[in-house]
Amino acid sequence: MLNKKIMESYNSLRYYFPPRPEYIIRPDQLINYEKDHLAQPKLNGTCCEIYIKGKDFKYFGRHRNENFANFRLKTNDLEVLNCGNNNWNVIVGEYLNKNQSGIDGKPWNHKFVIFDILVYNGQYLIDTSFQERVELLDKLFGIIDENEYLYKINDNIYRVKSFYDNFLERWNEIIKIGVFEGFVLKKKEQKLFKGLSEKNNMSHKCRKPTKNYRH
Repeated sequence: MLNKKIMESYNSLRYYFPPRPEYIIRPDQLINYEKDHLAQPKLNGTCCEIYIKGKDFKYFGRHRNENFANFRLKTNDLEVLNCGNNNWNVIVGEYLNKNQSGIDGKPWNHKFVIFDILVYNGQYLIDTSFQERVELLDKLFGIIDENEYLYKINDNIYRVKSFYDNFLERWNEIIKIGVFEGFVLKKKEQKLFKGLSEKNNMSHKCRKPTKNYRH
């Protein structure tokens, strides 16, 4: 599955910054990324890393803050993130805490939506490609559809789908839904390196216009 020779042991809790979508592109540029990138839905929540081993877990935001607004998920919700092992796992996702509307138009709050995995079974996945980590997540959590954009793991844990084509057409549809901001584009073969600073493993994003954001 993954080449263990290039990984690094992760045996105790220590914080690493999550990957960051930093570079902004316009919607009309999306077609240029279809050859070598994957597109993942970008949700309007708070970036969240879950560090978990057995029943012990910590959550951190992008700025190493542990007490961001209204984190309500409990051990029973999160135990699935142990990935079937008794070692440390670090899962990255978006915590939905901004009262945004889902596909049905109703508020969709206090859910954790996975988009990457950094540590699996006590191994920091250094030098693995983004494509490899998506395939690992598929094997760990399955691909049970919740809707066109998400897989469901349990009532409070979900995972974004990764798209390979039709980026602009999909973007035009996804931005009609309140909880989605657009797409994050990640190069399929881009290797993961250690998150020692806030701006690490950077990728592109294409967001819908808002009062505070314009293309």
